[in-house]
Amino acid sequence: MKKILKAFFSIIFILLILQITRAYFYCNSAPPLELWHLKSSFKEPEYRIDIEKYLEEEKIFLNSIYNKIKTKEMGVYCRYSPNSICSPIFNNNENLNSSFQLIPKKIKGGVLLLHGLTDSPAMMRDIGNYFYEQGYYVLCLRYKFHGTIPGELLKISWKDFVSTTIWGSKIIKEKIKTIPNSKFYIVGFSTGAAASLEYMTNERKKDNTLLKPDGIFWLSPAMGVSPAAKIGFLDLWTAKIKGFEKFNWLDIFPEYDPCKYNSFPKNAGIEVDKLIEKARKSLKNLTEKEIYDLPPIYSYNSLIDATVIEKDLYKIFENLKNPRNELTIFDVNRKFEYFFSNKLKQLNINNKIQTFKFNSKINFITNYKTKSDNNIELLEFMNNKINRKKLDLAWYPFVFSLSHVALPISPKNTIYGSNSILGRLEVKGENDSLAMSANLLYRLRYNPFFEFIKHDISNKIET
Repeated sequence: MKKILKAFFSIIFILLILQITRAYFYCNSAPPLELWHLKSSFKEPEYRIDIEKYLEEEKIFLNSIYNKIKTKEMGVYCRYSPNSICSPIFNNNENLNSSFQLIPKKIKGGVLLLHGLTDSPAMMRDIGNYFYEQGYYVLCLRYKFHGTIPGELLKISWKDFVSTTIWGSKIIKEKIKTIPNSKFYIVGFSTGAAASLEYMTNERKKDNTLLKPDGIFWLSPAMGVSPAAKIGFLDLWTAKIKGFEKFNWLDIFPEYDPCKYNSFPKNAGIEVDKLIEKARKSLKNLTEKEIYDLPPIYSYNSLIDATVIEKDLYKIFENLKNPRNELTIFDVNRKFEYFFSNKLKQLNINNKIQTFKFNSKINFITNYKTKSDNNIELLEFMNNKINRKKLDLAWYPFVFSLSHVALPISPKNTIYGSNSILGRLEVKGENDSLAMSANLLYRLRYNPFFEFIKHDISNKIET
């Protein structure tokens, strides 16, 4: 027993030394923390049923934060610099990161938009405008600690995403309660998809007065993140040691994006992992009948996604039973196969079909056969049958794949679209010179197939 205890404590000691060594080298090589990386005492406005009152308080809150942290030292590309081209403040102190509602003259239903982690409601404007044009009351709420400074995410909990979803559904229920035959939909991007799953499988089970969606739309759904998130709490403990504060952060990058944090605290990844695990367990705890009674889910994602683990999404779809569920996957642009890694060259939809037992229709958009920008097919997989259709779609020049962040963004978007500063960001120079990875700069920020998704959603909400 003494030998076992000695070995045990020796292992613990070695692991402790390795952890301290990791933290030491990271903190000495990482960029300095700025004011916006620190945990603050900012007090978020409280959610309330009166959405108009909340929007007024939120506007004052967001503007007060920018007045406290704005800096002239960082130049034209820092979102916190006055008069920066990357500032989210425009038009008489309006803020791109604010929650928003879109109210048509004649409302026929309601749509709740849920944005992703580190994002803001601005990411959901394009899809929101589409539903508004169709006559739906649209609501997109900013999660707490988002759209302000990345240091606020040091305080976030997985419960914050769920509470936003619940409150949003209550507002929409009130808005459409007198409208006959009204429909209610949820659109969840990334973490928003996980929040919508927990809402459907657990929150409505606890409180059946919550509004049941007639359909759920997922864009780049986050149903699995890096396994490192499960042991990230060790890094948070280490970061409490004086001088190791940087170890709270996975990435410390320049903040040039007006509507999305570039820097990423480990706590945020940990809490999203908790949310996903909670939603998975809630789905698993449903009876067979309750699973069948879930609203139809229509999911859209890229075959490759550097942010989430796509196989975890496919496992979720294995457990869903509604016959109307659909999973739409966008292939990479096979025109550029010569440049792809061997793993990516070999990746194809047939592997997914054989590996997972889907109960849903699978749509696969690809140029696998033609290797051409504008000869794209839709392959429909259902009941061991394949139906092929030609699509009037085309890849944009030099775009080799979609990205996690691209799905909800139209090419016409003024911030991230094909003609915007961030959408066509090209920085040329020598290797290993910039403060961030080149991957961050060449990542696609808009969706060349956004019109396809709009058309597909239109077919779903009209049936």
